[in-house]
Amino acid sequence: MSATLQTASGRRSKRLALVSRIIRWVTLGSFLAFVLSATALHTLGYVGPSIHAICPYGGLESMLSLIAVGTFLKRIVIGTFVLFGTTVVLALVLRRSFCGQICAFGGLQEFFGKLGAKLFKKRLVMPKKLDAVLRYLKYVVLAVTVAMAWITGELWITPYDPFNALGHLADFNALTTSYLIGFIVLIITLLGSLVYDRFFCKYLCPAGAMYGLIGQASPYTVRIEESACIHCGKCSRVCPMNIDVMNAKNGRVTSPECINCNECVTACPVQGAIHTGFSKKARIHPLVATLLALTLFLAPIGIAAATGNMQLLPNKYEGLTWGTLAEGAENGGEGGEGREAEEGFVEEEEEEDYTAINGYAPSDLRGSYTLSQTADLLGMSMDELYSRLGLPGDYPSSTTLRDAAADMGLGLSDFKHQLFD
Repeated sequence: MSATLQTASGRRSKRLALVSRIIRWVTLGSFLAFVLSATALHTLGYVGPSIHAICPYGGLESMLSLIAVGTFLKRIVIGTFVLFGTTVVLALVLRRSFCGQICAFGGLQEFFGKLGAKLFKKRLVMPKKLDAVLRYLKYVVLAVTVAMAWITGELWITPYDPFNALGHLADFNALTTSYLIGFIVLIITLLGSLVYDRFFCKYLCPAGAMYGLIGQASPYTVRIEESACIHCGKCSRVCPMNIDVMNAKNGRVTSPECINCNECVTACPVQGAIHTGFSKKARIHPLVATLLALTLFLAPIGIAAATGNMQLLPNKYEGLTWGTLAEGAENGGEGGEGREAEEGFVEEEEEEDYTAINGYAPSDLRGSYTLSQTADLLGMSMDELYSRLGLPGDYPSSTTLRDAAADMGLGLSDFKHQLFD
C-alpha cells in the first residue's frame, strides 16, 4: 500500500473513531435525559416508567424473589425483566458495553468527570493497593442485595441506591425521608466524579459487578498489537476505569473492570495498535461495536414495546376515571405498567364507585404525598387516616403513600381506595 493510501486510510479511520465517540456521548446523554424526564413525569403524576421499571438490576432481584418466596418484587414489572434479559445477552456478547455505552448513571458520572477535568488541573490518584481492595466492594454489594432479595422478597437496596435517588429528584420530600441515604450516596458519587472518574462504577455498583462476571464468558475484548504500539500510554490515561491498558497481560484486556467504552481505541494515535474484536483476526471498529451494542439493547425493547410489554413514554392520565387500566398503571406498581403487569398479566378493570372526600378523588392523591399531607388534604385526623389505612399508630407520618402501600403489601390504587370505602 502506498504512503498516500495509508494516509487516506488513517484519516478515514480517525474520522470513524470521532463519529464513534460522538455517538457514544450522544447515546449516554440521551438515555440520561430519558431517565430524568420519564421518572420526573412519573413522580409528578403522569403515566410512565418509574426508576424501578427502567433499572435492569431489579429484574435479577425479582427473579430470585420469585424462586425463593414465589412472588415478584413489588415495583418490578415485565419491562424490567426485558431490560434484565437484554443486558445479560449484551454482556455475553460485548461484555460490559451496557456500562460503557448505554448506562445513564455511568454517563452522568463521566459528564461530571469531564466537568471536573475542566475545573481542576489534577485528578485524584488512588493508591494501587487501596484501589485493588476497594474494587471488591461492589461484589460484596452484589452478594448482599442478591441474598436480601432471596430472603426478604423485597427491593432491599432501594433506600440506599443513588440511581433510585436520581429518579426521585422531582420529589424532594421523598429524597429527604425515604431515600435520604441514597441521596447522600448520589451527592458523594457526583462530587467524587469531579476528581475521580466513575467512582460508583468502580467501587459500589452491583449491576456492574454482575455484568463484569457475566462478560467473562465473552470472547470480545480489547487487544494491543505490541509490534505497532509506541508505548505512549495514552490508552491507559484516558480509561475511565483506570485500567493499565498499555501493559495488559498477553496484549488482551480481560479485566471485568473494562466497560468497553472504546475510549482507549479511539484515543490511540497509531492506526491498528489497539483494537476490539472477538479474536485477533475478527476485529470490530469502535463505530461498529457501538452500533451493535445499541442494536442488541434497543431491538428487544422495541419488540417488547410494540407487543405492549413495556411502556416507554409517559402519557397524561388526567380525565381518566379511577379504576381504568391506564390510571392503574400509574398507581398500581410504581413501575408504569401497573400492579397487574407485576404479576405477569393484564386484565380489564371495571370502573369503581367512590365518594369524594373534601373535594378529592383517589386519582387526585399522588403516590409522592406523605401521610400527613394526605390527612390535611382530606380534612382527616391522623388517627382516622391510620384507621382507614390499617396502619399502626406509631407509623411515620412522613412516609409517602407509595411506600406505605408497599409496606402493607398493596398496590397504590388499592391502598388509596381504602380511604374512600
